Amino acid sequence: MATKEWRRIMTVEPGPVKAYIACSWFTPEQREQLDAGLKAIETNPTVSREFSHFPLDHQYKGMDVNEHPELVHDVEWQNRTYVSDIEGMMGADLGIMLYNPAQIDDGVAYEMGYLRASGKQTVLVIPDDSDEPINLMIAVGVSRIIRMSELSTFDFRHVISGTYQGGVY
Repeated sequence: MATKEWRRIMTVEPGPVKAYIACSWFTPEQREQLDAGLKAIETNPTVSREFSHFPLDHQYKGMDVNEHPELVHDVEWQNRTYVSDIEGMMGADLGIMLYNPAQIDDGVAYEMGYLRASGKQTVLVIPDDSDEPINLMIAVGVSRIIRMSELSTFDFRHVISGTYQGGVY
């Protein structure tokens, strides 16, 4: 193969990543962050929204917990939801965690830890106006923390770890 052709092949960017998209969706503020986050992800060419795993897209038997909140008390629904999310994390290249430090969600924190323990990078996305301190285990435990305004243009194919400069507790 000619050297010129080899250089062209070597500079081709990899395709979009498959992400596990974690979020909270229990309060109006969380739903607003979720909607803004999904919209930004859908415009980001480095993430395949189609092949990413967003838990609310994969609810057990198509049962929407937002329309039927009583489902959270159903043991079968709980088990299948948990397994679906674990499988989504296992099949993902990395995690995108939509997170509001002012409204802590144990589920998102668990998913962050699971992804990191699985050797996968995680990017924590916090609101632009957030000045709340972040728990040390989360702030240091993720690969990178970015603001919501960066989400649509952040290159998820090349996540470079960073040190969070905000408040930590």
